[in-house]
Order: sequence, then structure tokens, then C-alpha cells
Amino acid sequence: MEADLVSRQIGVALSCILFFFFLPFWLVFFVYLACVGTEIGQLRMMRAYEETPLPRIRAAFLANSFFGLAAYCVPALVLWTMGEPLVMFAGVLPLIGALLNVSVVRSVHLPLGILSGIPPALTLMWLPVQQLLQPGAALPAAVATAAVIALIGYFLSALIQNHNAQSHLLEAIEQSDAASRAKSRFLAAMSHEVRTPLNSILGHSQLLREESDGAVADNHAEIIEASARALKMLVEDVIDLAQATEGKIRFHPVTTVIHRELEYAAAMKLPVKPGQEPEITVSISPEVPEFGRLDPILMRKCLSHLCAVVAADKNADARPHLELRCALAPGRQGRIRLTIAGEPSKSGRVDTETVPATDGSLALALVQQVAGVIGGNTDLMRSPDGSLVARMEFPFVTIPEPPATGAETVYGRLRALVVDDVASNRFVVCQMLRSLRIEAIEADSGREALEWLRAETFDLVLLDMNMPDMDGEATLREIRDSGQDWASIPVIALTADAVTYQRDHYMALGLNGYLTKPVDKRLLWAEILTAAPPPPPL
Repeated sequence: MEADLVSRQIGVALSCILFFFFLPFWLVFFVYLACVGTEIGQLRMMRAYEETPLPRIRAAFLANSFFGLAAYCVPALVLWTMGEPLVMFAGVLPLIGALLNVSVVRSVHLPLGILSGIPPALTLMWLPVQQLLQPGAALPAAVATAAVIALIGYFLSALIQNHNAQSHLLEAIEQSDAASRAKSRFLAAMSHEVRTPLNSILGHSQLLREESDGAVADNHAEIIEASARALKMLVEDVIDLAQATEGKIRFHPVTTVIHRELEYAAAMKLPVKPGQEPEITVSISPEVPEFGRLDPILMRKCLSHLCAVVAADKNADARPHLELRCALAPGRQGRIRLTIAGEPSKSGRVDTETVPATDGSLALALVQQVAGVIGGNTDLMRSPDGSLVARMEFPFVTIPEPPATGAETVYGRLRALVVDDVASNRFVVCQMLRSLRIEAIEADSGREALEWLRAETFDLVLLDMNMPDMDGEATLREIRDSGQDWASIPVIALTADAVTYQRDHYMALGLNGYLTKPVDKRLLWAEILTAAPPPPPL
């Protein structure tokens, strides 16, 4: 409204000059003073409301706007009484201009726009309505009234549309400003976190070059290695955080041994100074099942950062001892609670010069994003003894025991094609399937598997990913691109690749399940249930 002030006042002045030709000077003069006075009061009230947003100032501002538009409508009413068609037309035009101005300039605040539009809208409506009872003028007055109603409807529609558009624009501007501020904070934090390991790498590299004592040189080399490892983790965190923010991190649950995954997590290397790697003890409650469906990659990512944050809070003069406790979340079905705790901190601070990237700011932001992807949540808290405790909860699915009567009670008849170039591997998997009363057919290569699929009907494929000539990836592509009925058949990977990034790579290819060798019968059954869901009961 402040930006439109000059053009709006020019329009008011030109309208008043037009009114001077037909109306008394004193009437036009007082109308102009009223319009200017309400504009001055409007500006002062807007600035007062910005400083102190009180409801009474807001109400006064709305009343002032209503009064200003009402004063502007008075000359139009007087001109209409003159009876001269062109003069009456000249009085109507400023009213239409006022509605157009309100629908654009005052649409940011919808109540302000509606209240400001009431005086010109009522004036326009009154002009033809008063003629409805005049002899011989009822029909033209009715037509004119309908036209005014249509005009007012268009005004309201334009007001609401402009209000929505400007609201979205303001929201986009606020989001852009917030993103800019977040980017500035992120760059400032990154500058600090990157410079810390770089300072250690550069400083100890210079000292290493000049050091003649072998033991001291080894210590410099270990610190450089730890700092480089921390810098590598920092780069990966930035990439992962960007992917999580953009929704590119995907949740890929697989059937796994929970105990084993926690042992893997406890053995991970953390970015701490040499000799201060935490000793992590895993404690698992008896009620935690052995098998479950979860995403071990994302779970390890969260645990590594939480362990680093808790370890950094320990006494820098002694090797910290952490305990990773696993239990079912109390009172909640299907959720695991992981707690990372240690001994009370004696120093109360972290030596950031020699233990880089452990202050937790970027790490915790990543953990919160990843926890949200897997449907979990994380907390950091202080125990009564002053030590730092990290807690994480996330959902998992309990794996059912294979049915004693076999898969026939769940699926009816089920046929599986086992593809592996090693005969002993095929034999073991086929025997497990047959013990589950699942018919198993063997294929020793990808090409033979495709021939079987063309010739007969199968319900799922268990596919070795590491085969000569035509490997699992090539075989899977041929299956998916075949264009046949079996193009969408569930395919479960059988592989010795237990490395986490390999699992993510394979699942991204379009596999329906993932099993690492040696194959466990319960895990095999769980992957079959997931990859090929059984039909609903009749």
C-alpha cells in the first residue's frame, strides 16, 4: 500500500478535479481532505502496528480504510442525482476504479480488502436498486442490478485470487530468506568443521617431515590418519545430509540378524585421536528377537555418529568405554530402543584440535534426517552423573518362524528358480526350499535361467549376483526388460557381498529381496514372505 501511495493519490486528485466541474467546491475539497487525511492516518497506523501489533491498532487501521473509501464514494452519489447520463457515467467510473485498486493493492490482507471494498460496492449496488420502484424503469434497473452483482462477484474473485497469489509469494520469499540464512549458518559451520581436521593434517604433516624420532613420527602419522578419516566422514555427511533433505535417501529394509548388525556397528572406526578409540560393549535384552526386518545401512550410519558424539564427551586422557544397549521400546510394539552411554565426563570438554569433527552439530543434523527416513527418532540427554547419553528408537518387523507344515499352508503351490553357477550352493538352497515344501528348479547360469522362465511358470527367482559370463545384474536386466508376463517376477539376490554399499546398489537395481551367503533358513523364509506376499485368506 505504501508503494502504491503516489499513484493512488494521483488518481484521487484527478477524480476530484473531474468532480469540480459538476459539484460545489466545498464538497469536493472536504472529500479530498478526508481522502488525504485517511492516507496519512493509514501510514502512521501501519508503522505503529509494525512496532506494536496490538488488536486496537489493527481495528483502527481497518476502520480508517473503510472511512476513506466511504468519503471517496460521496461525490459519485451526488453526481448520480443530477440525472444527466454522461455525468452519471462519470460518477460510476471512479467507483469501478476504487474496486480494481482494492482488489490489487489491499489484497494482501483479506479483511482489509473486503472492508475497503464495501463502500464502493454498496454505492454501485444502490445506484440501480433505487430505480427498481420507478415506473417504467424496473426492467432496466433489474438488468443494471444484475450487472453490478456480476461486477462485485468478479471483484471478490479477483481479491481472493490476488490474496492467495500474494500469500504464496510472501511464503516463498520467507522460505527463500530462511534458506539463505540456513545456507549462511551451514557454510559457517562447515568452515569450522573442515578447518579443524585440515589444521591437524597440515600441522602434523609439517611436524612429521621434520621428525627424526620414529615413535613420535608414528604418532604424527596416526593423528593425520584419524584427521583424514574424520574429513572423509565429514564429506560423506554433507552428501548424505543433502540427499536426506532432498528426499533421495531411501529406506530399504531387509531381513537381518539384529545381534550381528549391532556387533558390526560396535566394531566401526570412529574419527577420534589415536589411542582413544572407544571400547564399545554391546548389551542386548533377552526379549529382543534374533531376526528382524530393518535397514542396517541407515542404522549403522546413525549409530556411528551417535557413538562419536558420546565418545567425544568422555575424558580425553583415557580410552572411553561406551555401552550400546538394545531393548524393545517400552509400551510400543515393533520398535527397538538403542541407548549409547558411557562413564561420567571428567574434563567437561572436547579437545577439538586433536579430535576433529566430533562436536556433533553436522553429525546430529544428519542423524535426525536419517532417523526421520526410517521412521525413528533420536535424543541426546545428560544422566544424573553428568555423562552424555544418546538414544535412538526405530521400527522393525519381527520375523515369523517357518511353518511346521511348510509353505503350502501359506501359499499353496509355490515354485522357485534357483540360479547359481556353483552346484553346492544350489544344492543347499534347494534343500532349504524343499524342506519348506517349495518346489525348486536349478539353473547354473543366467542364460539357462532365462530359458527356464520362457519355458515354464515360476513364482520367484533366487539369483546369484556373482556368476561368470552373464552375472546377476545382467540377468536381472534381461528379466525386467523381457516384456513377458514374468518380467515382474519377484527376484531375491543371493550373494556373498555383505558390504553395505553393495546391498544398497543391488536393491536400487529393482531386486525384491537380498540374502547373503551362507543362507539362513529363517532369513530365506522371511525374504520370500516379503518379496512374494502370500495371497489373502479366503
